[in-house]
Amino acid sequence: MTSDLFSAVPVSPPLSFPSRLLRGLRAAAHVFRGIFVPKQLRKNDLPSSPDPLADWCRDLLSLLGVDLTLHGEQKTAVTGPFLLVSNHISWMDICLIRALFPVRFIAKEEIALWPVVGPSARNAGTLFIGRHRLSSFREILSGVRDSMEEHISVAVFPEGTTTTGDTLLPFRTGIFDVCAKTGRPVLPVSIRYENSRKTSLATVSYTGGESFARSFWRTLGESRITARVHIGSPVFPEGANRKELARESWERVREGLLTPPVPVSGKESH
Repeated sequence: MTSDLFSAVPVSPPLSFPSRLLRGLRAAAHVFRGIFVPKQLRKNDLPSSPDPLADWCRDLLSLLGVDLTLHGEQKTAVTGPFLLVSNHISWMDICLIRALFPVRFIAKEEIALWPVVGPSARNAGTLFIGRHRLSSFREILSGVRDSMEEHISVAVFPEGTTTTGDTLLPFRTGIFDVCAKTGRPVLPVSIRYENSRKTSLATVSYTGGESFARSFWRTLGESRITARVHIGSPVFPEGANRKELARESWERVREGLLTPPVPVSGKESH
């Protein structure tokens, strides 16, 4: 079920030490200010409500030199709560998705301790899962159902790990059981990072045993990063089981990664 999607090419030389340091200090100050950002999630049935956390995420991305562009389906393609699924490349993925959608995340419990990402994840109401405890997964499923009953959507990275962006790993199917049983749709989202030449940017990936500090420092070295977020057509359960939902969602995320970018409404967002 894995597949090569695209190959990364050499990128421009990284920014100088002083430029990286200045950008990092500004980002750190912004993360500190995030402590005071209201943590209440906006419900899906209140699209006109303010979303301070989304604004905070967009500002952080801007400080990191990230241009966020939105492609594919309109965000209003799904009404009511849904399960958002996406490929997973970087710690920035959380900010990208939260900048666009008022969702609660599912993430491994170690993320709560990460600098930069940990505070934003907690602010977003993340459901932290212990990967080696079966009881933890049951609690997560219950938490997802509770969120949807509160009209709050949930986002998850069903690959279960990060990649450099050149492949899409098979999706773990357990979380899709919530949609199979509640009838709530799945919204496939595809993320790709590019440099100024619109080619895949592998330097922002955060994989393997690499430390967060090293990944963060390397990302700070990129002068500009384009993050392309493709919103696919929703997957409605209609009697499908969790494995069938996972398979169809995987196909639509992969399709989004391969589809030439056409901005929503004919223009780039953010």
